[in-house]
Amino acid sequence: MYLSYVLGQVIKDPEGREFGRLVDLIASPGPHLPVVSAVVVKVSKRRTRDVAWHCFNYDPEKERFSLAVPADQVEEYELTDEDLLLARNVLDKQIVDVHDYRVVRVNDVRLEPSGGRLYLVGVDASTRGLLRRMGLMHVFDKLAKITGIKLRSKIIAWHDVEAFERGVGRIKLRVSAKRLSELHPADIARILNELDPDQRTDVIEDLDVQTAADVLVETDPKVQASIVENLEDELAADILEEMEPDEAADVLGDISEERREDILEEMEPEEAEEVKELLAYDEKTAGGLMTTEYVAVSKDMTAQEVIERIRELEPDAETIYYIYVVDSGQHLVGVISLRDLIVAKPGQRVEEFMIDKVIHVHTDASVEEVIQTLTDYNLLAVPVVDEENKIRGIITVDDALEEVLPEDWRRRVPRIWR
Repeated sequence: MYLSYVLGQVIKDPEGREFGRLVDLIASPGPHLPVVSAVVVKVSKRRTRDVAWHCFNYDPEKERFSLAVPADQVEEYELTDEDLLLARNVLDKQIVDVHDYRVVRVNDVRLEPSGGRLYLVGVDASTRGLLRRMGLMHVFDKLAKITGIKLRSKIIAWHDVEAFERGVGRIKLRVSAKRLSELHPADIARILNELDPDQRTDVIEDLDVQTAADVLVETDPKVQASIVENLEDELAADILEEMEPDEAADVLGDISEERREDILEEMEPEEAEEVKELLAYDEKTAGGLMTTEYVAVSKDMTAQEVIERIRELEPDAETIYYIYVVDSGQHLVGVISLRDLIVAKPGQRVEEFMIDKVIHVHTDASVEEVIQTLTDYNLLAVPVVDEENKIRGIITVDDALEEVLPEDWRRRVPRIWR
């Protein structure tokens, strides 16, 4: 039984006199499933009445409602904050389909009669549900016999659905916090891109901080800004601290200056300082594109000491393919590859096997120059230095590629180090 079958029905009293038209059903929380506790009847052009369920008879075979008591004896129902009006609060609302990683619209509501009551068992997000609601199902069924095209209902169980805010009717999956966090961040991001700003915030707040950070990286830039603008300062700061400094700077660069300062104040001083440094560069230069997450060692260290240092730092994988060699003043003096480090003898000093002529770019280099350098020398990353040849950061090839690809393609660039 579907809600669309009963909406608009004429309700009559036991003597056959018209009482009004059914315009909605009210469902209340039950032990297992919500149960229909009242019927909304439009009794005049401007007036509706919420009538308690026990005042009605419901014929499950004919799917028809009628009054069980005379019209002057109906009992009004007191609407509570826990109630849902199925037509007003559920129909046409968006929900997250975690099976197909997308946002769908509720086209109909599935109900089940049992023991003289009606229970809310699910929602129909299919085209068939929309046709049924529009009263066109019989037409399509005739066409289906000719064309052989079949449409199936897509029922999402109500156990997987709950209200964002009771009485408001925005709905999402109950399993979002648990099941969404098990999806790939790119899949969650695709879902977030389709939601409205308030819904995006609700979903992000349900995720743990690390997952929220991974998801934020994958969302569209405008969506990133929208989410961070709506989060509490402390939570926004926690999430941004889990991101790469360059990614955090990109997000903060797209929000209002006032919000940016508030969030930076909540961040740990060291992380905040790194992000501020990146924000100071023009975003279309090497300085604005680089990340400050890299591994630098002294030329006097041995291969074994470098390996132990890497284990101690536990750096992100994308920063470990090259290890940069610096002097006491942080001047770039060499580079070693991960392969060179592995094959070197444990006691061999870095100075003995490092490459001392390091391909690099300056902080004011254009994006085109960076990409040209990466492609000319077939590099996975290139160091960025200032006028004094001090290393300020590195630019990875995926970050560089994202800058020249069309926006629709940017999130498709594989993060080859993960």
